[in-house]
Amino acid sequence: MTAHDMRRDEIDAFLRDIGTGVLSLTDGAETYAIPESFGYDDGTLYFQFGYGDDSNKLSYLSTTDVATFTAYTVDPARSVVARGPVEPVSDPADDRAAAALAGNATIPNVNVSPDGDVQFAFYRLDPDELSGRAFGATPDGLVG
Repeated sequence: MTAHDMRRDEIDAFLRDIGTGVLSLTDGAETYAIPESFGYDDGTLYFQFGYGDDSNKLSYLSTTDVATFTAYTVDPARSVVARGPVEPVSDPADDRAAAALAGNATIPNVNVSPDGDVQFAFYRLDPDELSGRAFGATPDGLVG
């Protein structure tokens, strides 16, 4: 199997198309990785977090300086890793987060009855590091 680093335009197209990934947070001792739907616009990943009063997500988020977000597909095999701080969208009137999520987020259609009140807020990850890998078929004539 051959692999190559994805160019920035390939990464951008991949993130606009994929819609879901895994967000990894830490409290300094333990990690917390959760599947998240996201939107992508102009180099920024946007999330809409739903959370309750005893949210593990917000607890870990408050102690994470650098989060890692991984989006991937199996066929074809592609992955993109974004690293950077996750911060609340500061201006609720800023519609970029909502537009990005509406444009490419994959929001599961499930019937969930939470035990308590659920609040929603927009967050963003402006990557300090952004990389991607694409894997292709093994070239003819090579034994792997």
